[in-house]
Amino acid sequence: MLRVHGFYGHVRRNDLRSLAMFAGFVVAFQIVAAVALLPPLLFLDIAHAPFFLLGYVERYVPIVFVLGLGFFVVRFSRHVASVQATVAFAYIDRRTDPRLVNVVETLALAAGLPAPKVGLIETPARNAFACGLSPSSAVVVVTRGLLEALDDDELAAVVAHEIAHIKNGDIRLMAAANVLMENLQWVQRKSLLRGVGWKTAIVVVFMPALLLLFAAAGFVTRIGFTIARASRLLISSSREFVADAEAVRLTHNPAALIAALRRIEGRSAVPGLSPQADAMMIDGAVEGPFASHPTIAERIAVLARLSGAWAEAAAPRKDTRTALQRDAAVGPWGAAPAPAAAEPARFLVQRVNAGIKENIYVITPGAKLVLAAGFALLVIAVFLSFGRSDRASEGLDAERHKHILNTVGEANGRSGSGPVGGAAEVRALGAAIRAETKRLSALDPREARCFATASYWVGDRGLRRLKTPDPKLVEAYARREARESSGIVLEQYLAWKERSVRDVPAEEGAELDAKLLAYVKTRKVVIEILHRFFGKPGLSLIQETYDSLDDRAVLESLRRRLDEGAPGLVADKRVAAEIALLVSAPESFIPCLARAAAL
Repeated sequence: MLRVHGFYGHVRRNDLRSLAMFAGFVVAFQIVAAVALLPPLLFLDIAHAPFFLLGYVERYVPIVFVLGLGFFVVRFSRHVASVQATVAFAYIDRRTDPRLVNVVETLALAAGLPAPKVGLIETPARNAFACGLSPSSAVVVVTRGLLEALDDDELAAVVAHEIAHIKNGDIRLMAAANVLMENLQWVQRKSLLRGVGWKTAIVVVFMPALLLLFAAAGFVTRIGFTIARASRLLISSSREFVADAEAVRLTHNPAALIAALRRIEGRSAVPGLSPQADAMMIDGAVEGPFASHPTIAERIAVLARLSGAWAEAAAPRKDTRTALQRDAAVGPWGAAPAPAAAEPARFLVQRVNAGIKENIYVITPGAKLVLAAGFALLVIAVFLSFGRSDRASEGLDAERHKHILNTVGEANGRSGSGPVGGAAEVRALGAAIRAETKRLSALDPREARCFATASYWVGDRGLRRLKTPDPKLVEAYARREARESSGIVLEQYLAWKERSVRDVPAEEGAELDAKLLAYVKTRKVVIEILHRFFGKPGLSLIQETYDSLDDRAVLESLRRRLDEGAPGLVADKRVAAEIALLVSAPESFIPCLARAAAL
């Protein structure tokens, strides 16, 4: 942080802070946009979804930046005009209010600016602002309450503050901050993960996994908005401090500005003012999601520290108000004591999030009630269903037992015509097959006449009926012309087999060994998958498919390289034994589970 030396150092430090804080808006926009893009990317481009950070950053962060910049330019070009349209003020001239116009024109001339237009808001509130795209089109607007409550020196200090905003380009700067915040809010409204209301909560009850997604999205979105709100508050606050310092340099009267700020404090709220317009006022929100100003106490403390001056009630100052106007501002600081302003939150994050009703996960109170009631009903339903399941299992009849035995037998190559048994026989059969599978898997593959696999059971995801494969679809998958499916597609697995054969090169050496090893691994996987999902018919089909001239040529290459002791094939003894089984007895190259079920 730069060290401050008087008003100039204070201005210079806050200029640099304002530029640095805009980086916060860039980060916040990327965060909120990533949350909004998550649902469509999960279906359209999951490899570059936000939780794959590097892929998302490489592909979508530049696109979001460019689109966000274009969106900002469009909205910014309309922003100042929209603020002027929402604030009801009337233009005045020297004939209607010479006191105010003289002050504005004198200070503009002293600042080296063309005289701006002057506007007046008919309200007893005490506030002022400036707006415009350039000094030549700027307008300084004050409220009737401010005009009548301040003497000439105090009024000049406030007008000098607004002139400083025009000279420094603060109006455009703070308008840009407001537009960036509006862009964030627009993106959030368009997001499917914008929060959990009571309607969304009904869906979440039936799909509980969505609660984690919504909660995570809400948490990340809150972080993004907190960064943006904090950035806007720091930017706007720094510009207010700068304008105060510039006003003192322009008027050489810090005591008048301190007195004016005291008269404004607690009486600045203009009814019906939009948050965007409030951010442009000399006194605006100091806490909450639209916070854009430092407190009056903070500003007075800075002015007093830098100037060593305090406004005193009896200090003589120029005052050309009418007697009626002076009577309306009885007392040192106004007609009545200003209400005590509550101190804002101590920490910046608490300050910008004050008054937000949603919790950190953006779950509304109504959604909480729906979720609590829905999950309570689900727990009750699950408890009751378990009770019914236990009673039903105790009453399994003979026909149900026969169906189970026949299904297991057919899946594993048995006839299924054995005697009808009970649940105990089913469990005994399963235990025997598992034990035999474990025993065979521990043996040398050549002795066991099978290869070991991870534990699975035939039909554990539903046994499929085998159909005649479509050769055209197999070829499309093999050429990668058809998009691979996450479902169980017979042609897709046959295409894996075809690609593994075609990938074996004609060259010799390490490249050939690597492709041969990949062929063996693919063959194991494909055989296991077809046995698992299609049972014995699937196993028979794939073994017939592997009995082709191309596969025999690959096996001959395997045999030759194995005999030559190729390092890539013999480095792992278990793999070498499996390859030896494959080249010596291809028909026996099956999972140990299939071998155990056939014994």
